[in-house]
Amino acid sequence: MYFKCIHWVVISFPLLFYLQKFENLTSLNFDDCKLLTRIPDVSDLQNLEKLSFEWCESLTVVHDSVGFMTKLKTLSVEGCSKLTSFPPLHLTSLERLELSYCSSLENFPEILGNMKNIKRLELINLPIKELPNLFQNLTGLKNLLVNCDFVRLSSIFMTPELSDFRVYNCKGWEWEKPEETQEQMGSIVSSKLDDFMALSCNLNDDFLSTGFTQLAHVSYLWLQESDITFLPECIKEFYNLHALDVSDCKLLQEIRGVPPKLKHFKAKNCTSLTSSGSSVLLIQVLSCF
Repeated sequence: MYFKCIHWVVISFPLLFYLQKFENLTSLNFDDCKLLTRIPDVSDLQNLEKLSFEWCESLTVVHDSVGFMTKLKTLSVEGCSKLTSFPPLHLTSLERLELSYCSSLENFPEILGNMKNIKRLELINLPIKELPNLFQNLTGLKNLLVNCDFVRLSSIFMTPELSDFRVYNCKGWEWEKPEETQEQMGSIVSSKLDDFMALSCNLNDDFLSTGFTQLAHVSYLWLQESDITFLPECIKEFYNLHALDVSDCKLLQEIRGVPPKLKHFKAKNCTSLTSSGSSVLLIQVLSCF
């Protein structure tokens, strides 16, 4: 069953009464209820698999029962700009969690118990200052989209199923020291990681000298608007790499190697790139003909 809210002002007693009648409800959608102020008690909806209340701009309260739905697979809470807190989560069946664009949510929900079934986690444009020691328990995580300054490379790579990692605008991202990174990362980087995207982050040459070789098996590598000054020679050993984008890397001067199977390369607005650096790429392209 599918239940959609359109223009309700507040959750009132009549609505609670009707919700109690839908015990077999599997999908509950409050998207774009601009005047909705609170999510009610949904504890009677034990068959609920999807709960969405995206872009509810007046929402300030979410009932604790939302965090204890045993069959819930998708929880989408995007764009709730007035929401300042979220109840603890004990959602053992949850596969997809979306908390993006909640501009007043400064604390990540407390995680109670194991949520190893999560496959996709979206945390875009959040003011969250830190993330709980969470990733080591998300053993099934495959897709991670994040735009927060709390990200640490080694902790993310501890998720063995991760295949798609995208981070945006993390200017305050601090990289571990080389010895710390190697000790923590070692061989724990998922061999399934296929897409690595870091856009407008403070990636610099320290990144190239620490964890870069751990990305040797990726197919897509996006490093736009970073502070790297060179592409290392070891990139020639990235045998699976098909697409590489270093556009707007204004400090990039040298390209010391090119992956052998590279099909798509973008380096727009790399204003510091020298002619010798460009020639390495040109030689590689000509050798393909």
